Amino acid sequence: MRFKYSIRDLGEGILKKIDSQSENIINLKNWLQEYDFFPEYPDDPYAWLTDVLALKSVNSGNYGVGSVLVSAGGEIAAMGHNLVYSPYFRSDLHAEMVTVNYFEKENPQITTLKEYALYTSLESCPMCLVRLISAGINKVFYVSPDPIGGMVNSISLLPPLWKDLSAPQAFTAARCSRELSNAATEIMLINANELLEILRKRRE
Repeated sequence: MRFKYSIRDLGEGILKKIDSQSENIINLKNWLQEYDFFPEYPDDPYAWLTDVLALKSVNSGNYGVGSVLVSAGGEIAAMGHNLVYSPYFRSDLHAEMVTVNYFEKENPQITTLKEYALYTSLESCPMCLVRLISAGINKVFYVSPDPIGGMVNSISLLPPLWKDLSAPQAFTAARCSRELSNAATEIMLINANELLEILRKRRE
């Protein structure tokens, strides 16, 4: 199933539903609504939409990460955001997982994703990276690096099997504005410490 609306319309529809008393969320919502895509950055629209989804994620009580899957024709084929903490705890529902889960469930007849690209607002963690390698998505772009939890820039540390399987794929930074990259980081940080504390308490 492909979304029949433009990227701007999709994002605007999501932003309109974000209702928060948080000054950080309000300010970022306004900034995203006013943001104009830069023609010199070909990934700007997709990066912007991942930021929109990341803000929706934070507003719903989850970690601020959003993700979109894009077809060879540039259409949004699936999208999602982190759902680990709300409405109930699900340790596997990172943004990339949610997006790929949706697509695979809705499109069982599609047997290869080599013509697709996935964009995520934050560099993928080890769990998500291996899932994206397994899915065979041709190109994976991250909007903001994650020096603490990201695995893309440490892909050489994967076991030999996963390094070999990932060889035909491209994992790299999105070709977007620095402003969108900074916004992705800012959104992620809004409630990161609070949610990390929840994870730590689950180990007590």
